[in-house]
Amino acid sequence: MNAPGRGSREAGKATRQALLRAAADVFAEHGETASVAQICAGAGTHPNQVTYYFGSKDQLFVEVACGAVLRAGRAAEEAAATATTVGEYTHVLISTLLGERARDVELFTTAMSMASRRADLRPQIADALAVLHDRGAEALMRTLVRTGWELRAPIDVEAKAFWSAIFGLVIQQAAAGDQLGSGLEDAVAIVFTNLQIPKQVLAHAI
Repeated sequence: MNAPGRGSREAGKATRQALLRAAADVFAEHGETASVAQICAGAGTHPNQVTYYFGSKDQLFVEVACGAVLRAGRAAEEAAATATTVGEYTHVLISTLLGERARDVELFTTAMSMASRRADLRPQIADALAVLHDRGAEALMRTLVRTGWELRAPIDVEAKAFWSAIFGLVIQQAAAGDQLGSGLEDAVAIVFTNLQIPKQVLAHAI
C-alpha cells in the first residue's frame, strides 16, 4: 500500500514537470514576455500553480533558462566529441553554442539581466554559471592542457573568459538581428582570437 501523501507528491512532481516543459516551449518562442496563461494552456494547469511551484513567472523563467544553457553546453560537448583535432573540437563547440543552441544561450543572458535587478533570482544564476565554468575547465583540461600549451591564466579563468565571449556574441547577435552564415564564422573567429590558442595547438590531435 502506498504511503500517505505519496500520491499527492507524485502528482505535484508531475504538475511541476508539465509546467517546466510547457514553459520551455513558450519561452523559447516568446521570451520572457510570455504570459502565465500561455504556459498554463500548454501544461493543462491553472495560473496559481505557477506561483505555488515556482514563486513567480520570473522565477520559472530563470529555472527554464538555467536548464536550457546547461543542456546547450552539454549538447555542444557531445557534438564536438568526435572531433579529431583541438581546432575542430573548439570550432564545433563554439559554432553549436552560437548556432543551433544560440536561443538557449540567449534565454540565459536574459535571465542574467533580470537577476541583475532581482536579488532573489541570483542564486540560480550563480549555480548555473558555476556548473558551466566547471565543465568548461574540465573540457579545457582535456583538449588543451595535455597538448603542452601554457595557459595565459588559471584554467577556471580561461573557462570564464570562454563563456563570457559566448554570452556577449549571443547578445550582440540577438540585438542586431544577425542571421547565421558568414556571421557565424566571424563569431567563431572572434572567440578563437579571444582564446589566443596557438596554431600548433589547434592542429594537435585529440
